[in-house]
Amino acid sequence: CRANTAVYKMVNLLAVVWLLCFGPGATALNNGLGLTPPMGWNTWCTQGKCGRDYCDSKEIMSIADAMASNGMKEAGYEYINMDDCWADYRDQDGTIVPDKMRFPDGLEPVIKYVNAKGFKFGVYTDAGVYTCSEGGREHKIPGSYGHYEQDAQTYATWGVEYVKMDWCNTKINGTQLNPKIQYPQMSKALNATGKPIFFNACEWGVDDPWKWMAQYANSWRTGPDHHDEWRSTAEIIEINADKGKYAGPGGWNDMDFLMTGGQGCDSGQPFLHCPGQTDTEYQSEFSLWCLAGSSLLVATDIRNMTATMTKVLLNTEVIAVNQDKNGKGGQRIGTWPCSEGAEYCQIWGKLLHDGSYAVGLYNAGLHTHHITLNFKLLGFSGTVTMRDLWAHKDLGTFTNNYTAEVVSHGVEVYKVIQLQ
Repeated sequence: CRANTAVYKMVNLLAVVWLLCFGPGATALNNGLGLTPPMGWNTWCTQGKCGRDYCDSKEIMSIADAMASNGMKEAGYEYINMDDCWADYRDQDGTIVPDKMRFPDGLEPVIKYVNAKGFKFGVYTDAGVYTCSEGGREHKIPGSYGHYEQDAQTYATWGVEYVKMDWCNTKINGTQLNPKIQYPQMSKALNATGKPIFFNACEWGVDDPWKWMAQYANSWRTGPDHHDEWRSTAEIIEINADKGKYAGPGGWNDMDFLMTGGQGCDSGQPFLHCPGQTDTEYQSEFSLWCLAGSSLLVATDIRNMTATMTKVLLNTEVIAVNQDKNGKGGQRIGTWPCSEGAEYCQIWGKLLHDGSYAVGLYNAGLHTHHITLNFKLLGFSGTVTMRDLWAHKDLGTFTNNYTAEVVSHGVEVYKVIQLQ
């Protein structure tokens, strides 16, 4: 009987393990990564206009040097990721081959250099037969379709720790691929390598990935590409206004890259920024990305940190909101009836681990407005204390509400603490 009982217990234990790993109850990617939103840098807009990538080994290593010395490493930025720029073709065995002109010794020496500086390395691929851009080449770059397992193993062997998979060229022989099939396949392939690899799914929010992607990816794009202009920034902010509830440890909404400081210029002059937004707008972009719990991946040239970039990207108090260990996304929690309309005067909130709230008062309008925060909106009553996270100063105690003057396209960010 004891032997039979032992066997019975073992069978049940194996069944439980199988269900946890493979059964229908498995609802999280569970690769141990992304407990807070990822922070890092990406090649997409560094040299030239966004969408044309010029990455090479020297650029990647110089970025690692800069991030190790300009305060970004200490602020928490840990990934250095290449976008659609690095691959060239597949060899006779089907293995993806880096561009020899840009990476003459392959990617492994570059990855080792990045690791030695204390950062993790990421690459880009596509779910379809080709990637989205030729990257200045005369031929298309192979995507991962038909090679998910092979590419995942190649990345793991090289030492890659972040993979972004895009959604271009996904019509095969006239039939459109299904993201609910392709992304799980790549997720399974990455997990099968045995190496923890952060997985970013980039299907532009078309199929509402925030509702189902958490069991397959660590982050998912919620909308279109972000460009260095306020119209694009405002659109992405609005798209994400109600999606914070879908984010949490292991799976985050990705609002796309931060454009802080301006994209590169097609002028032939290195380290030149071409800002498409005002300093106020860059600060607002960063504020709402942090409040929403989005990925924080900078896509501008951080080798030349302007005063605005330093102020915004290295604000550790606002970064702490994004990285709060409570692991919740923030979102719009209310509006205020200003003269341009309530939809232009918004209140965003994010509950923090200590029971306090991070609050953003956002003016999407064309004129300066006064916006009032009623503390009941946070579930608070009586007296609170407030700290201004951009001015880095305590404001004192307040009862019932607080009113701030917010400039056009501006965001004021506060930490609000209920007094007992």
